[in-house]
Amino acid sequence: MDMTDKPIDNPPPQEAPEAEGPLPHEAKDSPRHEAKGPLPGERRTRLSGAWTAIVVGLIGLVVILIFILQNQQSVEVSFLAFSGHLPLAVALLFALILGALVVFAFGAARILQLRRVAGRARRQGHDATPPAE
Repeated sequence: MDMTDKPIDNPPPQEAPEAEGPLPHEAKDSPRHEAKGPLPGERRTRLSGAWTAIVVGLIGLVVILIFILQNQQSVEVSFLAFSGHLPLAVALLFALILGALVVFAFGAARILQLRRVAGRARRQGHDATPPAE
């Protein structure tokens, strides 16, 4: 008899039941004893988001600075009617900025297009979102 003919009966894994109330070694004011939720200082605020952005930005600037310092050799750059010599890193950073501007322009155009379509649909009294099936 082939093993593939029989269905395999694997019971679902048993989850450990959660303990109700504090354990004997926990104090009554322990986080486990209180309602579930963020503890003081754990929730996200605008200030914590700003600090995170500053730290990430500073790390990014250090990486860019290292990149520029390691790529000082001069290269000839030609773009449309412009031509000149620049350090390699600066030329690459200009290319990065130009690419980011192109992406931003296409993204902004798409957002404006979607806003116009949604505004037209609102004025006509239609729901802007398709109905759920």
